[in-house]
Amino acid sequence: MSDRPKALTSVGIDVGTTTTHVIVSRLRVETPPGGAGSPEITDREVVHRGTVRETPLLDAETVDVERVAGFVDRELETAGLEPADIDTGAVIVTGETARRENAEPLVHRIAADAGQFVAATAGADLEAVLAGCGSGAAARAAETNGTVANVDVGGGTTNVAIFEDRSTAQQGRSEGRVRETRCLDVGGRLVRFDGDRRVSSISPPAWVLADALELSLAVGERPDDETLDALAGAMADRIVDLLEGPPFDPLTRELWIGDLPNEPVDLDGVVFSGGVGRFVESPPDDPFPYGDLGGLLAATLSSHETVRSWPLLESAEDLRATVVGAGTETTALSGRTISLESGALPLRNVPVAAVGDVADREGDALVARLEEAVSRLGELHDFAALDAAALAIDDVGPLAYERVQAVAGALEDALEALPRSLPVVVVTRQNCAKVLGQTLRSRTDRPLLVLDELRPADGDYLDVGEPMASHESVPVVVKTLAFGD
Repeated sequence: MSDRPKALTSVGIDVGTTTTHVIVSRLRVETPPGGAGSPEITDREVVHRGTVRETPLLDAETVDVERVAGFVDRELETAGLEPADIDTGAVIVTGETARRENAEPLVHRIAADAGQFVAATAGADLEAVLAGCGSGAAARAAETNGTVANVDVGGGTTNVAIFEDRSTAQQGRSEGRVRETRCLDVGGRLVRFDGDRRVSSISPPAWVLADALELSLAVGERPDDETLDALAGAMADRIVDLLEGPPFDPLTRELWIGDLPNEPVDLDGVVFSGGVGRFVESPPDDPFPYGDLGGLLAATLSSHETVRSWPLLESAEDLRATVVGAGTETTALSGRTISLESGALPLRNVPVAAVGDVADREGDALVARLEEAVSRLGELHDFAALDAAALAIDDVGPLAYERVQAVAGALEDALEALPRSLPVVVVTRQNCAKVLGQTLRSRTDRPLLVLDELRPADGDYLDVGEPMASHESVPVVVKTLAFGD
């Protein structure tokens, strides 16, 4: 590979509950002098911020795929791009849109039209992580050596990602590790109004709140200010409870998405992002600027006593945090001592869970660390929808026979939680793939690939090509959650 810098063109597309947006980024990739080492992203620049458009629907349950595709085509044309010009990117659906009947066909259609994409229908947990990377909360956790929460308040959901410091020089960046995610069915678009401020639609979570508060809310009627203030207040209280608990209010529990955490987290900083979250610092004068509850909810959060006590930090991106957090790419070669499963390659869009350093872990503690990473994959992804899953280990410890056997045994136990037919990619930073792979194969017959001398991070995706000459190395694309300046 040439030592000369190369620019990669990355496109992010987010089809959300309320809006659809397209971002084009340019990434500078450099190879260390003499080719000794993996390429690194040395600069990131957002070069095109597309027009924010309302997500079009055919009906309450169906996204208008053709109009969304038209939006994307026009933005790429405005940016002066053809599909062949795009090196990488991500297309995701978020919020209530992820629950629409045609959400998955939508992302696959857009991905097929617009180049090389990670086509992933984002669940709330993945959306939370993307938004936290895009807003800069992940980087802030590393910069401050602290624990930082990103609160992404959108049209359909509120998604929190909590990052703690885990600095890494990989890809020339330093960012926080995802500690946990918390997601709630609360957002500004759950109630919509027509031009006369009469209710035009009510989503199920809004009914839950209205019923609990015994509020009079009905389609076609014009609710009074007291009713809307009470509803927005209940939403704001749920968002505060989402971040402050446990313990949690029963109403918060009813609107929770996914698993409840077991203990509260002490935070050093809080970042707000999202279509509603961006207005928390400075609410709009009109509480209903977009024909929904978003403006009023933002104002209520802004004046909330608890929110005002939080250590609020400025976001690098607000409205576009999720789409900016969705995907860049860098290419590297694996080490020369890979262990390959015959016929397993190529693989595309393999999500990575970072295990971290296990050099000081033994026995049950070693298994627990690996099981934690496998569990995180299950929280963020539907295994039935994946072609493979990957675990990345920083340091396995001294490469002695007994240690390799111990790590292989712990991996065997941890991988039992994955479907037997799902291929697994184990990635290590040390030059040990061949011996670790051979040892694992003596213990399990599941489809397996072990690569070394690579440094993917938590939340990355891998593309693994077919072996190069003599089967000594394979090309690997690390698709990274990158954020702009």
